[in-house]
Amino acid sequence: MTGTGLLLAAALRRDRLVVVLWVVGIAGLWAAGVGGVGAAFDESARRGLVALLSAQPALLLARGAPAGTGLGAVMLVSTYAYLAVMVAFMMTFFAVRHSRGDEDAGRAELVRGTAVGRWAPLVATLLAGAIELAVVCGVTLAASVALGLPPLGSLLLAAALAGVGVAAMLVGLLAGQVFPTSRAANGAAAIVVGVWFFVRGIGDALGEPSADLTRVESAWLSWASPIGWGALAHPYADEPWAPDGTPLLLFVAAAVLLGAIVLVLEARRELGRSLLPERPGRGAGSALLGCHPGGAPVGLTGRLLLGATVGWTVVGLALGVMAGRLAPIIASALDDNPALAALVSRLGEEGGGDAEATFITALAGILGVIACAAAMQAVLRLRHEEQAHGELLLATPVRRSGWLGSHLLLGALAALTTLAGFTVVTGASLAASDDDRWRQLVDIAVTHLPLVAIYLAVGAALVAFLPSTVTWLGWVLLVGLMLVGEFAPLFGDAWAWIENISPFHWVANPLAADPDWTGSWWLLGVAAVLLAASVLRFRRRDALV
Repeated sequence: MTGTGLLLAAALRRDRLVVVLWVVGIAGLWAAGVGGVGAAFDESARRGLVALLSAQPALLLARGAPAGTGLGAVMLVSTYAYLAVMVAFMMTFFAVRHSRGDEDAGRAELVRGTAVGRWAPLVATLLAGAIELAVVCGVTLAASVALGLPPLGSLLLAAALAGVGVAAMLVGLLAGQVFPTSRAANGAAAIVVGVWFFVRGIGDALGEPSADLTRVESAWLSWASPIGWGALAHPYADEPWAPDGTPLLLFVAAAVLLGAIVLVLEARRELGRSLLPERPGRGAGSALLGCHPGGAPVGLTGRLLLGATVGWTVVGLALGVMAGRLAPIIASALDDNPALAALVSRLGEEGGGDAEATFITALAGILGVIACAAAMQAVLRLRHEEQAHGELLLATPVRRSGWLGSHLLLGALAALTTLAGFTVVTGASLAASDDDRWRQLVDIAVTHLPLVAIYLAVGAALVAFLPSTVTWLGWVLLVGLMLVGEFAPLFGDAWAWIENISPFHWVANPLAADPDWTGSWWLLGVAAVLLAASVLRFRRRDALV
């Protein structure tokens, strides 16, 4: 254990800015939402909002199962699932960065060459993660109590977020020992967090609403997700559902199990090795890895991005299977509740689609964010390649604009295969035989193309103009603007304007009888201008900036 204190201080100093950003993002979103809902929604308005959530399985999947109409209960169902996902990503990124990331960069070997104990790096990482998680959850707790929410419910909320964070940190440490690179470990941990979100969401979507539509009893599947455990504690529930911290005990069991696995692997694993060894490459490269006559290394870029593209496509296929299988089940469940079916039918007429189409559109909205992430990640990868191999590659006939163009092309392809996989599999799972359903599915996918174009352009602009920030700023712009579009309506009329800065606000409604494509055309225009400026800048700036 020698050197644990020094390694702990170094880890906290290294993450000081990151922690501030996460505190602002997580606790700030919660505090702004509580203030906005408290000012803009009275008891009657909150009851109407909860009734809308209870009647729409698509909203239950995305937001969660309501447990009352009080201010805390409404805020919990509106934001808890997103807060838990943010905390989970914060901790998985932290764990991989301080484990497999340090090994990839050579820092771990350098530290192990000094007078530190065998377990000091792991213990320092666990302590630093616990401290950073305590800061985020503590600020959230303080904000809740300061805004007048019940102290017991606020404590349960903070405990739920802390439990999700601890489980996610251990998953990140486990992924760092299983996978040979930090990129693969981060991807695997992100998939686990996504599964937690969707398992909880499916359990809530299949839940049983109360007769007055103020509560939803989640299905058993919610108990299979750590994110669901926090929601099932019902921190701000109205009577007769009193807050209950019993589900939070599952976090203790999960932490003990995951912690034991991490310790066993750490005791047996050699530094730099992984449970899944890295596959050695071939001695000679394929001719397809050469340059296109125009100076674009499309083959090389495609080979580098193949794994990520396949991964994003598999996510699209999985969501398509989920949409195709769950939509009929949810529609059948609504048929057994005539009053609820009538309400959903009226809401569907107002939105332009039936219950199945509304549910599929909600899942496609999540997929749209994933497609944007696939496109932007492919472009941001260029910065990593530029730093690692830029000089060697540019010594060949590769043109700088062609290099950027190859990443844009492959990013667009990754997004398109993700959207296409979702569309085809959803239609096949629904056994859609009529042209109207297929046309509806295609329209849903097409509405996300302007968003893909925008985030391709955002990735290119960051690489060209702000190369030192691409690692984090791109994801802030994606997730942050998505959350702005999602939660701006909760902040009241005084903050209604903030919704306009989110590109997700401007996409057309694919279920409307006459969709308004004006916003989509503006997004495409902005993307074209930003891409042109990025290409010009990238051609002129120093490759090693």
